[in-house]
Amino acid sequence: MTPEEFNFIKECLGVQRKPYFYFKDKYALDITKFLLEDFQELRIGDLKKSRFAFLLQKGPVKDLVSKLGKNTITKEDIQVIRFPEGKGFSYTISEWGEYTPHRNDSYYQTSRPGINLVLRLNFDLKHNWMYNRLICPDKGSHPFAFTGHPVSVKKEYTMSWARLDISLETGEVLVEEIQNDWLREVHRVLAYLEYWEKKGKDLSTYWLFEYTSLEKLRTYYSSLLKPYYKLWDEAMLNLVLVFSKEELGIDSIYYHTYESGKYLKGYGSYSLPPRSVYSKLPKRFGFGETGEAPDFIKKEKYLKKKLRKKAVNWYKFAL
Repeated sequence: MTPEEFNFIKECLGVQRKPYFYFKDKYALDITKFLLEDFQELRIGDLKKSRFAFLLQKGPVKDLVSKLGKNTITKEDIQVIRFPEGKGFSYTISEWGEYTPHRNDSYYQTSRPGINLVLRLNFDLKHNWMYNRLICPDKGSHPFAFTGHPVSVKKEYTMSWARLDISLETGEVLVEEIQNDWLREVHRVLAYLEYWEKKGKDLSTYWLFEYTSLEKLRTYYSSLLKPYYKLWDEAMLNLVLVFSKEELGIDSIYYHTYESGKYLKGYGSYSLPPRSVYSKLPKRFGFGETGEAPDFIKKEKYLKKKLRKKAVNWYKFAL
């Protein structure tokens, strides 16, 4: 999208910081709510026969159905659910990329020339309090945040983010990227330090210990962070769906396959993303694979030639 389109969306939404509550498999409930948007009730038998039958195997929906005592689900049934314990995240938006007509820059890894809207999923207050106590970032920079990426480390600490290319003209959203630096970096650093500790290496001069200690880092990882590793990717993609449908009013949501992203975004061999985020994750949410690109991608002159040279598939979420 152009900078003007991004600014229009930002001005319309007025998003500064919004709460976002999430618990394991909550996406199954939210997709069920989406299915109920045009109907007063949803027959469980019909759901079992549909491509969304997998929702019935997810804990929140499975528990709901077991307590209903009837063969239909309504909006009211979902509204009265008592949610399990979860995380009180927040989200903010920012931008990423640059706009130069008829040119794509592999540095920004956007499919077409232009700006991406960034959805930043920020840690909850409990995390921030513990992190500030154990890692003491006030003594320097935040050691697990890559500030060359579209993250926040001032008022909020960004856990993960999604980059979206949006077309209000065609009513489509393309998920360009879902990524997480913070959790990956904590795991990498701790594994590195524990390896060398076993080898008997003197770690006293390691750069991180300007902020913290190995024992505090272990506590941070084992006592606080572990639940986030199982949650972050689905919480992030669910936020994409909720934001697209409830804030933008867009139902047609595309997601790169590993192959389409690699081909169109100009990845170097050093920057290839993990395959699971571009295969297992969208399939878990019921995205179907299609050979049809988003309409706004097909209209882009820069990409027409590339798409004629090589056919690639996409994931698409549509109810």
